[in-house]
Amino acid sequence: MENFYDILHLDREARDLDFKHNLEKKTKIIERAKDLLNDTDVFKAFRELQLLHKVWKEEIGPVSKENREEIWNAFSDITKQMHEKREAMFAQHREKEIENLNKKKEIIAQIEQIANEKVEMHSAWQGQINKVETLRKAFFEAGKVPADVNEQTWTEFKNAVRNFNTNKNSFYKDIKKEQQTNLDKKNALVAK
Repeated sequence: MENFYDILHLDREARDLDFKHNLEKKTKIIERAKDLLNDTDVFKAFRELQLLHKVWKEEIGPVSKENREEIWNAFSDITKQMHEKREAMFAQHREKEIENLNKKKEIIAQIEQIANEKVEMHSAWQGQINKVETLRKAFFEAGKVPADVNEQTWTEFKNAVRNFNTNKNSFYKDIKKEQQTNLDKKNALVAK
């Protein structure tokens, strides 16, 4: 009987020591999570927070009942703050993508307007080509758009540029035909 109570007493001491050790580890995790809130790379910090959660749940044992609720609430609050920070970052990205989409739609409209202008001279076409090239660069530099409209925006851009190129090529083909006709007439005169 005496041995039983000695072993039981040792078990309680070991459990209390384990609880204390686990509390120290979890406190360190909470401190690291607080540091992550100040990290500028939100996505990297979020990934590390996920790893901290895994360590918390799978690798570190329980703490004493009187500390359990308090320590979990502290870690949970930090996690909520990180989620809010991440959501704010996503919202900023979405706003930026909407801004980029509006820029790209404006560029597409400008290209379409240039494509629909009636140009009758080579020098004017050179100016139009330069304008479209500048707009093409601006389109590619505008940045990402929301994924759900990315394909549609790209198709609209390609169609606008294609329409411009079709009109330009048609103009130059007509000029070449006219030049060929004039050359044929001159050759006929020379032969005569």
